[in-house]
Amino acid sequence: MRAINLQRAVRIVLLAGVGVLSAGQAGASGFALAEQNSSGLGNAYAGAAAVAEDASTIFFNSAGLSQISRPSLLVNAAGININSNFHNTASSIASSQPLGGTGSNAGDYTVLPALYFATPIAWGLSAGLGVNAPFGLKTEYDSSWMGRFQAIKSDVKTKNINLAVAYQLNKMISLGVGVDYQKINATLTSAVNYDAVIAGAIQTKPPLSPLVSSIPTIISLNPGLQGISKVKGDDSAIGFDVGLLLTPTEQTRIGLSYRSAIKYKITGNATITAPDLTLNPLNPSTPFLSTVNTIIPGAKASSDINGLADGPVMLNIKLPASARVGVVQEVGNKVEVLGEVMWTQWSTVKELRVLRTNGVTLKNTPENWRNTMRYSLGANYQVMDYLKLRLGAALDQSPVKDTYRTPRLPDADRTWASAGGRFDINETLSLDVGYTHVFVKDASLNQNDGNASASGLLVGNQKTSIDILGAQVSVNF
Repeated sequence: MRAINLQRAVRIVLLAGVGVLSAGQAGASGFALAEQNSSGLGNAYAGAAAVAEDASTIFFNSAGLSQISRPSLLVNAAGININSNFHNTASSIASSQPLGGTGSNAGDYTVLPALYFATPIAWGLSAGLGVNAPFGLKTEYDSSWMGRFQAIKSDVKTKNINLAVAYQLNKMISLGVGVDYQKINATLTSAVNYDAVIAGAIQTKPPLSPLVSSIPTIISLNPGLQGISKVKGDDSAIGFDVGLLLTPTEQTRIGLSYRSAIKYKITGNATITAPDLTLNPLNPSTPFLSTVNTIIPGAKASSDINGLADGPVMLNIKLPASARVGVVQEVGNKVEVLGEVMWTQWSTVKELRVLRTNGVTLKNTPENWRNTMRYSLGANYQVMDYLKLRLGAALDQSPVKDTYRTPRLPDADRTWASAGGRFDINETLSLDVGYTHVFVKDASLNQNDGNASASGLLVGNQKTSIDILGAQVSVNF
């Protein structure tokens, strides 16, 4: 009977995994996604590396698989609601462009799914499969907002398949190791100030035609020429994770885990959409941009001015390694105290440099992120045999320095306040729920994208708050 149930569980995992492979939006600092289960959400993920009470331990510490006594399937969904609004203080206009609005709510609501399966094998060996999304980001402003030349839409999604095994050396020590296959998809859009691009291109050219002197007049008659730049690409890569679980006493568990950095070479295409304009007072039958192309030698299409052409691009990015140390301590028969410290190597994110295949930089945004620490504390209270209540809090440091903060990710230090509970419906089925409100420190913005005349100066504050509600179902076969 157990073999039949195990086969059925594996089929469920494979079928459900298809639906899980889509994510996500950042709830943790940077664009990491902490919301990998709901049992930990109620504790603000305090002690996550040491808890090992369900199959989701594969993400937090693969050594915890040794604590799973029978085949177990866990399905989780976390709803993340982000409100993020820009408040202008001293922004200035770009050349020949209107200032624009404040962008409305750049946040969004999304559901982040995760799926885990764990099973003991024999001779102290256990194995597990996790399907989740460790990183994700989405911000999107109005296309006419005052920071449109820096950013409009930023959408980064990851999909991760994690296979792991654990071995229990003895009652005190368990080891775990896993391999992660991860895929990333990225879409970045921003506005292009064609007035500035055209004016800049003309200034570098000799007066080849009498029409050259008329270009400023044409631009003045058609202010606000604006196009859209869209960069879209993907890549896949392999990483690994290792874990150690120590049980020095029946009341104490200590977990240590490490997840490797993953290096991507994202390849895709850049699409530059030129403004649609036909008004040319010098020759009404000729589109304005066609006139400019005639004046500027080498321009083959309206989107080819000053190198703004469609074509293949690449972007290198290294997502960070992380390490965590967690502790769970039982106090009496009903109370558990949990704590954790987590380090993330965000200093791997130096810049977002989009390159054409010939090595020419299409766009570069310095980031210069720093490594971060996350500190969390929590407590559990076993009200009854079938009901456990959870509380937790965390301090989550942002990797973003004030000097380099951009509207693509206006991140700042965060404070978590969490609560949740576990209800054991029967010996086979249990339900966990968790809720967190994340208080995000107001983030100052002072960015000109390296060229204030073309992109304007964005000066103000980003005010953000995050609410996370999660639920998970665990089935033991």
